[in-house]
Formats: sequence, C-alpha cells, structure tokens
Amino acid sequence: MIHLLMQSRDKKSDNVHKMSLDDIISQAFTFFFAGFDTASTLICFVAHELAVNQDIQDRLRKEVQQHLEGNGDISYETLSKMSYMDMVVSEALRKYPPTVILDRLCAKRYELPPSQPGCKNVVIEPDDILLFPAYAIQRDPKYFPNPDKFDPERFSEENKDNILTCAYLPFGHGPRKCIGNRFALMETKILIAHLLQKFTLKTTDKTIEPIVFSKNEFSLTPVNGFWISLEKRET
Repeated sequence: MIHLLMQSRDKKSDNVHKMSLDDIISQAFTFFFAGFDTASTLICFVAHELAVNQDIQDRLRKEVQQHLEGNGDISYETLSKMSYMDMVVSEALRKYPPTVILDRLCAKRYELPPSQPGCKNVVIEPDDILLFPAYAIQRDPKYFPNPDKFDPERFSEENKDNILTCAYLPFGHGPRKCIGNRFALMETKILIAHLLQKFTLKTTDKTIEPIVFSKNEFSLTPVNGFWISLEKRET
C-alpha cells in the first residue's frame, strides 16, 4: 500500500490528485486504525461460531492440518489454498458485517427506477449522501435463506455464484471498496489457523447463543463481550 501511495505522489498528471506526504501519512494511519477494531472483532465472531459449531470447527481444523508446513508454519500460498477457511470467514462477514451501514457520496445525477409498480422514480443529486444497510441486506431471507444460521456452504464453489451482486457488502463494493480487505482477511485467517492448531474452542456457561448485541455501540458488539474457552490440544 505504501508503495502505491508513493507511486501516486510521483505521478505527474492534471487528471490525478498529487499526493502530499501528509496525504500518504493520513492514508497509512487510517489503513491500520480503521482495521484494528473491525478485524479483531471479526476474529472474535469467527471464534464464537467455531465454538458453537463443533462440526464446522473440526472440518476447518482438518483443512488447516492438511496445509501445515513441516515446521508447523503456514505460508501465504498455503493460506490462499484453504477453501473452507475462506468459506467460514466469508460467512462470518455475512452474518456479522464489520460496518452495519455503508455511506457514500453521490458524484453525479442518477435516476433510480420505481421500487414497485405505481411508485415514482427517485432522482439522486450530486453530493447527496446514500446509506446502504449492509447488516439488514445480509440478514434478508430473500437473499440468504435461513439468515440466522451460520452456514459456510453458502460460499462454496457450487453456491457462491448464486449470491446476488451487491447483496454481500462486508467491505463495500466497487472502486470505493475497503482498501484493507485483503489485509483483514489474511490476518483473520492466519490467527484462526494458529488457534485451531493449538486449541479446541469450546463454549462456556457465559457464552450467549444466539448473540445479543449491545445497543450502546456503533458496531456489532455482544452484550458483556465474547466468552469461549480454549482447551489445549496435544501437538
């Protein structure tokens, strides 16, 4: 990312914004700051669902063990081959999107067709603010049947192409998509892989399922936090 920002600073074009050093520092700070809480919360949601769904945890652990290197490390190449890991994390992002509402600023006038027969067209003007309810869309049974069920199979090779475009928005969509999505996915997967290597994730008396969200937070946060237990495995 830093390399791309430096390249942008060196570009000489009237059509491209010339990045200053302050711009680059601001972008780099936002990259890490904005992704810190969202990524750590995503990891907690994945861990919670694995503790609740032991069959999914067992299948994922088996895949992780298949891709371990001789010294127990996991390379970026092997991580990218873990298809079930990708399915599990994708489903966690579907059920618990990092940002419940996405906001965008309209760049040019656009006319939306009627939402239902008999309704009027809606015209969006430049500088209008648009809000996209990602959580509501990703929990809508019209797009995801039985939406409250944690089902990684929604994102299998056979099923993921059936997901309607823009019905899955954990990182947004299009040219304004979250710049840190690859980084967030990588750190989530690598941490979950290492956890499954060394521990069995289990529920406790304090584990609440289904999760009850706090009404005092802007992002999805369970009331009283996350509670699971880690049982050390023989390695």
